[in-house]
Amino acid sequence: MSNNRIYDAEVFATASQFPPVDMDNPAAARALFAALVEAAGGGEGPATDPRVDQMERTIPGPAGAPEIPVRIYTPKGGGIARPAFVNFHGGAFILGDLETEHSRCLATSAKGGAVAIGVDYRLAPENPFPAGVEDCYAALKWVAENATSLGIDPNKIVIGGGSAGGNLTAAVALMARDRQGPPLAAQMLIYPVIDDRCATESMRTGHDALIWTTGYSVAMWNHYVGTDRSHVSAYASPARATDLSGLPPAYLITCEHDPLRDEALEYGIRLLHAGVPVELHNYAGTVHGFDLLAPSEVSKRALADFIAAFLRATQ
Repeated sequence: MSNNRIYDAEVFATASQFPPVDMDNPAAARALFAALVEAAGGGEGPATDPRVDQMERTIPGPAGAPEIPVRIYTPKGGGIARPAFVNFHGGAFILGDLETEHSRCLATSAKGGAVAIGVDYRLAPENPFPAGVEDCYAALKWVAENATSLGIDPNKIVIGGGSAGGNLTAAVALMARDRQGPPLAAQMLIYPVIDDRCATESMRTGHDALIWTTGYSVAMWNHYVGTDRSHVSAYASPARATDLSGLPPAYLITCEHDPLRDEALEYGIRLLHAGVPVELHNYAGTVHGFDLLAPSEVSKRALADFIAAFLRATQ
């Protein structure tokens, strides 16, 4: 661990115990991830909230692709059209499912009054780019096309996700603009994966970071887009987009001790230069995924900030 890193004490207590992940071996990484999720949940299954109904179903995928599993969170008490939060989970494009950001979806529904939709897109390396992002765009279109039956205001659709889910969020925002797709009230980029080139200062110095390392990023990109980076689509690596104008307002979270920090900050600055409103929060002393680790004061604050931003975007 670099001697000049100053961690939040509560975050460090959990992050320092996190085992290393073999990102070159997706099967091993998935097994470890599943065990950690099971241990965190105490074997009791997904959390519930008395204010929210939950339902799982499948929706149509892209043309010629399998159906997409989703989990829909609906605040109890109908009669009004609610904002929507379409969530794309993290997991380095190779890990994760509907449980990964369950807590974020549940909180956004319970505290933000949203119909939240968690999307279980196809994973690499079995399904490399563009499978996952096309699933996510198909889910967004389905939500918009079925807004009335879902109790959603089609003018208040927000997309978001953490890590690889932040990448998918940025990419889907680009797709929606380029394909004249559903209008978006906001894109919520939570410590997002943005640039396959892995060449920023935080990447250069991130080989010893807790939770997520530079080496993990390199392996992740190899699984998602392959080792030939001569022609990488902006829908895979949003930092490669040459035009960021006309995108929805962005809410951007970064973590001080995260190799992904600088590529996200640079993307936020480019959005600002393109005339896109950006609200940026860099949380001091934190690590990648800190808000989904064991509860801490900074994770509680980050969730409260997120909900407040969602409410502002959909008022």
